[in-house]
Amino acid sequence: MLAATLALLFSWQDPVPQPAPVPMPVDAPVAAELVEVLELGGGCRIQGRVLRSTEQTIFVDVGYDVLKVPTASVLRRTNVDGARTGGIVREKLWARAELPERSVAEGAKVMGEAVVKIEAAGGQGSGFITQQDGWVVTNFHVVEREVEVDVVVYSLGKNGFEPRTVRKCKVAAINPDMDLALVKMEAPADLQLKTIYLGDSDGMQVGDTVYAIGAPIGLDRTVSSGIISVTNRTFEGRCHFQITTPINPGNSGGPLFNLRGEVVGVNSAGYRGFQGLNFAIPSKYVIDFLNNRDAFALDTTRSENGVHYLPAPKKPRPGK
Repeated sequence: MLAATLALLFSWQDPVPQPAPVPMPVDAPVAAELVEVLELGGGCRIQGRVLRSTEQTIFVDVGYDVLKVPTASVLRRTNVDGARTGGIVREKLWARAELPERSVAEGAKVMGEAVVKIEAAGGQGSGFITQQDGWVVTNFHVVEREVEVDVVVYSLGKNGFEPRTVRKCKVAAINPDMDLALVKMEAPADLQLKTIYLGDSDGMQVGDTVYAIGAPIGLDRTVSSGIISVTNRTFEGRCHFQITTPINPGNSGGPLFNLRGEVVGVNSAGYRGFQGLNFAIPSKYVIDFLNNRDAFALDTTRSENGVHYLPAPKKPRPGK
């Protein structure tokens, strides 16, 4: 009995030796296609190998540690050669992406910098940036009878949002029948523009949550949320989303987001005096408008485009 116990004890203390692991070279190269660049807000970037992605977190191996990056804080993902990753598809004037669902608060934080205020002689409205070269979508009735407008951009800095006004932005294209317009903004070199992604409006259903960001009655960066009541309501001869998201004067031209942070509509109008009766132009019409920009290009020499010049005032009579 004692001999058996001692044999068992010695067997436990002296395990069978295992072969030593083969060390990996410290400078072993990582395939370039496995390395991605994550662009964050405020000009920050992270480069590393993405190990795993979830709706909440992206795990990035940066060589000496693994970083947990909130998915909501990532504006875009590319590889080291600049090719898209994360499902981003870029067209000439707009882009689409496969984005995770976020709360309204997270989505507004990520996409809010791409929403602008439009200031014209006849009033003001909202808009959103679709391309980093400074293309801005808004409603036609916001820029009607104008050839130039001012665009207020809200960039997020160290001390919060920092509004900057870009003067004399050209009204480049208009579609009065669809109530859409395109403005070209020449932003200063030190102003980095943020952009939105256009979503599939045909994929939206009654009851889906949507939210708007805009400047109702001049109150910039206002966020309001609701649902889609009807997906194909005819209003003023055009097919719209009917939404419960509050829309007020100044919201016109601003984006209507789904919970993935994609623009699925352009806020267009609301019935004054009635709550819950508001309308947005589906994004499929915006995509057609942008893809055929040259067909809607504004020609200021043609009066049918909505541009009119007032007659010069008469000269005062002598002695008056």
